[in-house]
This record gives sequence, C-alpha cells and structure tokens, in this order.
Amino acid sequence: MSSQIQIRVGLANFFQPYSTTMIPTRQQITQMSLTKFGGGHWQVMAEFEIMVFAKNLPRDNVQPQLGNIEREIQRMVCMYKPNDIDGVEDMFYIGQDRIYGVDNNWAVSNWQSRIIIALKYSIINDEPF
Repeated sequence: MSSQIQIRVGLANFFQPYSTTMIPTRQQITQMSLTKFGGGHWQVMAEFEIMVFAKNLPRDNVQPQLGNIEREIQRMVCMYKPNDIDGVEDMFYIGQDRIYGVDNNWAVSNWQSRIIIALKYSIINDEPF
C-alpha cells in the first residue's frame, strides 16, 4: 500500500485496489455585505463526500487498510489550520459511515466508506457592479 492518499475528484478508479474520490454535495451561500457600487462579500459553506474504496480484501476478514485511510483523512481534516490552503478559512469533519451494499452483506471483498466534510470560504468582489 502506498504511503500517500491520492484524492481524485469525481468517479472512483476501479482499476486500483484503493481509491479515494471527493464530490461536492451541498453549498450554503450567505450574503455578508453588498453595496451597490462597491462589490460584495459572500460566505460559502460547502459540503463534500469523500468516498474511500478498498477492493479485494479477504472475505469475512476485515483488514486495517480501510480504517487506516479513514483515520488519516479524519486526522487531516481535524488538524486543519485556518487558511492553511489559500482561500479555505476552515474545514470541519461532519461524520462517516461504512457502505455495505444493497443487502448489507458483511461478507464482501469490496469495502466502501463515506466521509462527509465541510469547507468554509469567502468570495469577495472588490469590483463595482
């Protein structure tokens, strides 16, 4: 297993034994200020689902790989320092759950987990409109 987590945007890479994808799910935009000739300031709270896929793990024998990836993503989100990424004011861990398929069969070799996070950032338009 690689020592790095590669998070892709969009669909999973089903050709790799481990895959992590991130898709936006919901956005809440709050208007902070708006002056007629001075631009505007909006605050955005965006939620994302991070999907972690682990395939070809032994049946009925839970391996630690999926849990290790989940905890590493949780650590990165929870230890985020404000403005560590340009424009992202804060990052929040909302929760996670395991996805076992339609029939909730625990004896499968393809495991999946969903982690939900939220990002807070601002949009500032200094140009008059």
